[in-house]
Amino acid sequence: MNERHPMKLQAKLMLSIIVLLVISISISSYFISEFEVDKLEQKAEKNLENVATLIASSSIIQKELFLKNTDKIQEIVENHLSNLEDVEIITIADMDGIRFGHPNRDRLGKFFVGGDEKKVLEQAKTYSSIATGTLGRSIRVFVPIFYDDKQVGFVMSAHKYDKVEESIENIRRSILVYSFFGIIIGGIGAILISISIKKSLLYLEPYEIAKLYREKDIILKSTREGIMAVDLKGNINLMNDSAKKILNCEHHNLIGMDIIKVFPTTKLIRILHTGEAEYDREQLINNARILTNRIPIYENGKLVGALATFKDLSDVVELAEEITGVRQIVKSLRATTHEFMNKLHLIHGLIELEEYDKTKEYIRSLGLRYTKIQETISNKVKNPTINALIIGKINRASEEQIDLEITSDTALLCEGYNLNTGSMVIILGNLIENSIEAIRKTKRKDGVISVYLNDLSENIIIEVSDNGIGIEKKSINQILKRGFTTKRGSNGIGLDLVNSNVKRLNGEIEISSEYEIGTTIAITIPIEENN
Repeated sequence: MNERHPMKLQAKLMLSIIVLLVISISISSYFISEFEVDKLEQKAEKNLENVATLIASSSIIQKELFLKNTDKIQEIVENHLSNLEDVEIITIADMDGIRFGHPNRDRLGKFFVGGDEKKVLEQAKTYSSIATGTLGRSIRVFVPIFYDDKQVGFVMSAHKYDKVEESIENIRRSILVYSFFGIIIGGIGAILISISIKKSLLYLEPYEIAKLYREKDIILKSTREGIMAVDLKGNINLMNDSAKKILNCEHHNLIGMDIIKVFPTTKLIRILHTGEAEYDREQLINNARILTNRIPIYENGKLVGALATFKDLSDVVELAEEITGVRQIVKSLRATTHEFMNKLHLIHGLIELEEYDKTKEYIRSLGLRYTKIQETISNKVKNPTINALIIGKINRASEEQIDLEITSDTALLCEGYNLNTGSMVIILGNLIENSIEAIRKTKRKDGVISVYLNDLSENIIIEVSDNGIGIEKKSINQILKRGFTTKRGSNGIGLDLVNSNVKRLNGEIEISSEYEIGTTIAITIPIEENN
């Protein structure tokens, strides 16, 4: 079955304009034609009435008709007919309908033919009619003739209807010709108008415009960056929901308003004056600190407005820390510092109580513990950054009463290749942090996280296991997608960063999880991708 394509906009405009033109010209032509025909008939009737009235008012005709003098009346009729162009018939008859004047002498003395003379004989009225007589169909005007205030007959002046029809046909033919040329000119105009409209719409079809509008609406609503545009007058003509949220004006409709009045500290107006773009500028606007890009908008080489895209600066910093792994390092250092402060407070308390022997014993045990942890990790993990991250995460887990252990067969020796430390920090830090969160949800006191690292083969292997809440089956396929999260207040970027870094290094991720039992995430990365 062939797919039906919608009619092109240009063809639709042309056809619509031409159809409308034909209909309007046809209707106009019809009424003009009827008006001209009616005007022609009225003119003919008026001319006939004037002639008939002139003859009826002639004292000679009045007297001769009273005397029934056929010769004199006929002479006058023939004289009038020879001098008139649009009057072919003049008939004068008495009250019995006997003709005393006629274009054809053979008809004299005979009765009037047509049947439309009764009104003038019975009511003595002047009127017009269309009837068929001895000389054919004609337009007739009847006027009574009086002598000494008494009607003695009537005069009928007429114009042959075939000539009237010929004049009508000429009028209609002229109107039709003019209408035809009007339609041709209108058709050419329709083509030019449709081309102009199509050009102004960038040669797009209506369904393409609708599609672009829907796509633009979806993009504006789904984009997390703020987007705002102004025209040459500085009036806001575009502002998405994210922009309203970032600038703390979610419940206001600002479209059409002067941007200076709404946001006095804006620098977007400057772009309208300079016509030059500005990138990655920090700015305080409506109590929101943002990082913004500002660009001019040109149309056909002419500046027509300016557009700004921006993000909350705190979100930018947070994202940068997350992407670069700085956050994971900071969290580890914070946890280590926090634990160290707790130990100092305890030591201080023992000293205040003058428990010097216990103080020495506690300090000695701490030293042995940290030395053991440091030696164990240093022997198994040769990269100092990863080493520091793991120690920090051990302290972080300890605060949550979770035991974080490095497996006995861990061996990240980093020999013969350059370890991508940044990606490793992001991957390992996020995996451990998610395991801590998963165990916290269970509120169990025997939480354990196991970390296995190995680079002795052709691959770097990272495996993090926990006995936390686990992942529901319906969520396993979505857990690596950006924005998906099971943690309240999270932006769902952690595992997405893990996934993107693993993919960038041509690695693979395997997730094994049972709800309320635990999760194991294993990652394999080819060593050659780290060189």
